[in-house]
Amino acid sequence: MYSIHASAQHPPIFPLAMQLKENRVWIDGCFDFTHHGHSGAILQARRTIPLDQQQGAALICGVHNDADIEFNKGGKPVMQEEERYEHTLSNRWCDEIVRDAPYVTDHRVLDAYGCKYVVHGDDITLDHDGKDCYQEMKDMGRFKVVKRTEGVSTTEIIDRILRDKGQNPHTGEVDSEALKRYSSDKSGYRPWCWVFGRDFDDVVVEGRGQLGNGNQWTVVQESDGFDLFNVGHIQQLRKLKEQGKLVCCSMGTDPARHVYMTLEERCLSVLSCEYVDAVVLKPEPQLTAGHSTSTDTVTITTSLKPEIINRISVNRDHYVKRNIKKGVTYDH
Repeated sequence: MYSIHASAQHPPIFPLAMQLKENRVWIDGCFDFTHHGHSGAILQARRTIPLDQQQGAALICGVHNDADIEFNKGGKPVMQEEERYEHTLSNRWCDEIVRDAPYVTDHRVLDAYGCKYVVHGDDITLDHDGKDCYQEMKDMGRFKVVKRTEGVSTTEIIDRILRDKGQNPHTGEVDSEALKRYSSDKSGYRPWCWVFGRDFDDVVVEGRGQLGNGNQWTVVQESDGFDLFNVGHIQQLRKLKEQGKLVCCSMGTDPARHVYMTLEERCLSVLSCEYVDAVVLKPEPQLTAGHSTSTDTVTITTSLKPEIINRISVNRDHYVKRNIKKGVTYDH
């Protein structure tokens, strides 16, 4: 990872420019919470590179630091920059991150990484002075638009926490086409992750390889079903992959627990993680091996969820004002 040293006070220092390539693409943002809406944008950015141009391809994700976000948006993100860097890097479709990426996208940064295009959602991002952060790139013909994921945003997640608005963790349909997209491999086109319904015989999305070839699933459980999926979860999943495990995350939750994200939102967030090989949507109480030769079970306990809730609670007035600016209304 190369760090572009930039802030509101200091100009960036750029590495030498590379030859611009169609199959090297840039996407940047705050990536606060790095929720499945962000993951969906990263996936769509990856898919702007055709399948037959994937050899030597790269998706570079620029992540803004806390100081630049505070200067341009008037408040710090919920997730700290190191957390956002690590979370974004764990995304399966991301090849590299650039720390301290300038808040206003600069063509010299893209030149330095050989990226011809920057990709962004179909909403407008403004800087401290109210100017379009991508105007220069648009004027140069180096801007590509992807569709923003509806129904999920950092504002929405913060609002749920402010209102303590829980979700039923077991109900709600999960979009099968979304499951297929988020289960795709590094290229964004081929199958990779498996998705199971209630057990390993209930295949919802076929992943890579064949079941029943001696594969042993490590079923990873978390009491909140990976609610507010965060680097605490990711670090433990990475350790399991480093041990050579075939990682299958259970979306099941403890009935007594309070969750903020729907089943679909949690599932899509987990599927985008490069350390995950499969998920089980609504696992039976006794999850059996099915086609697999055997399974073992790991329960992870480290999550930043309590810390995330505390950060918002302690700074409640700030986040209420922030959300009001975004069009959310609150009773006083």
